[in-house]
Amino acid sequence: MESWQPIIESFLLPPGSIIAVAILGFFIYRKWKWLGTCVIGLSVAALVALSLPLTSRELTSALEASASPLYVDALEEAKKQAGAIVVLGAGRYADAPEYGSDTVSRFALERLRYAARLHQQTGLPILVAGGSVSGEKIPEGKLMREVLQRDFGITPRWVETRSRNTMENAVSAAQLLKASGIRHVMLVTHAWHMQRAEWAFKAAGLQVTAAPTGFNTLSERERRLTGYLPSAKGLYWSSMALHERLGYFWYRWRYPPEKLPGIARALSEPTKAKASGGK
Repeated sequence: MESWQPIIESFLLPPGSIIAVAILGFFIYRKWKWLGTCVIGLSVAALVALSLPLTSRELTSALEASASPLYVDALEEAKKQAGAIVVLGAGRYADAPEYGSDTVSRFALERLRYAARLHQQTGLPILVAGGSVSGEKIPEGKLMREVLQRDFGITPRWVETRSRNTMENAVSAAQLLKASGIRHVMLVTHAWHMQRAEWAFKAAGLQVTAAPTGFNTLSERERRLTGYLPSAKGLYWSSMALHERLGYFWYRWRYPPEKLPGIARALSEPTKAKASGGK
């Protein structure tokens, strides 16, 4: 299923889904011109609407509404309750020529930067989570550790390297943290991803203080002018928002509580993820 997931997503999400509908419209047009014209017209209208930065902002803001920024008062309260900061992986920048090897993606870097800030403010230890999603030699967790050490001068206490998605991030991180007596975490991920991530970590048995970063905001120009014009950026963020909505409902269906012990066993064998340092 994992290998087919990108293909399935490309047909469910724009622009793939819109292109598929438009092609269907051309076939319908050969027999029923009026109906085919309507289908093609609707697909073009959907493409234009989803390409507007204002549309993408509305779609992402609905996701971000449940992920309030961690302001000073909330941060002080979280500092008293949480035992660790968990940072979720967000893909890799493969074969980066300026670094001579793989490194973290820009999304992962945004999360690491915010985690470093929270670490400086709270003193809490960090867990980085991310495996080799497509069988890469170096898992994302190790790339994240390298960036934290080299660029921020911080060594994470735990490095989780076996997970391939957010649910596995949560289950594997929970194993490592509970072994150290930690059941409440500050969870760092992007605001538009927080709803799904928070649900996964709570399902894995951890208490969560959401620490979202990377909110999708509009520039002054986009609010006044270009937000009303179709753009590749607008379509990208609309697709991202729809992906997260589908992912949230998919997770709730695919990962009922009775399946989580099986995921935990699979992630523990044949080798266990290990902490990079002491408890």
